[in-house]
Amino acid sequence: MQKNPAPPEPAADSPEQARRDAEYCLVHEAIVGAFGLPPGKRFVSIKGDPSLRETAPQRPRQPSRIDKVAGQVLDACAYLLAETGVYAIYIGFNSSEVRTESIFNIFAYEIHDAELLIQPDYLQRHFIAVPYAEKMRTVAWLRTMVQTGPLRNFLPRPWRKVLDEQRVEWRPPPRKGITEIVNSLNTLRGIEGYYLRNAAISLSQGIVRASFNCDGTYIVQSDYFAEFVRLNTP
Repeated sequence: MQKNPAPPEPAADSPEQARRDAEYCLVHEAIVGAFGLPPGKRFVSIKGDPSLRETAPQRPRQPSRIDKVAGQVLDACAYLLAETGVYAIYIGFNSSEVRTESIFNIFAYEIHDAELLIQPDYLQRHFIAVPYAEKMRTVAWLRTMVQTGPLRNFLPRPWRKVLDEQRVEWRPPPRKGITEIVNSLNTLRGIEGYYLRNAAISLSQGIVRASFNCDGTYIVQSDYFAEFVRLNTP
């Protein structure tokens, strides 16, 4: 059977080619854009201030308040991501702050003292329990509601196409992987010399961001993060 010929490529200066170019830039130009990591990349690295990289071995590590209770703090973070409305979390190991974002107030974030976060009464007062599957369904619903509602009229055509494709393809990170991600952060914090300074986990984007005392940063797909840590630590 004779195959149908492939459609001809649009002319370089045609509106169709311009649309394709715009779509490509939307998903490939930013380090992490509105559509997550660029396709085909499981992680990206960012080199920070060269002076901090060069002097990192000469700057002795100073224990922070969070180091004394790091295991408990990370357990609390895992609980928040798995059992409450929290869908994104930032852990500042140097500042001992934990920043959370919740589906119950999606346009705000909260900042908590790490030592308070490990108190059971504090967790009950400040965080609302919700089944993980329901939280992820809500993330998908909110995204659909915004992207297909009245604001859609303001989206350029390339944005509409890419957002529509992303909504269809999006799958939430598995709940069982949260503990492994959090344990991997503990591994990175324990490295001598070049250790974890702060980290962020986003369930809605499916990425983990880890920044180190040398001012370098890695942004990794959440389902690859634990393996990434195993491959890159002693």
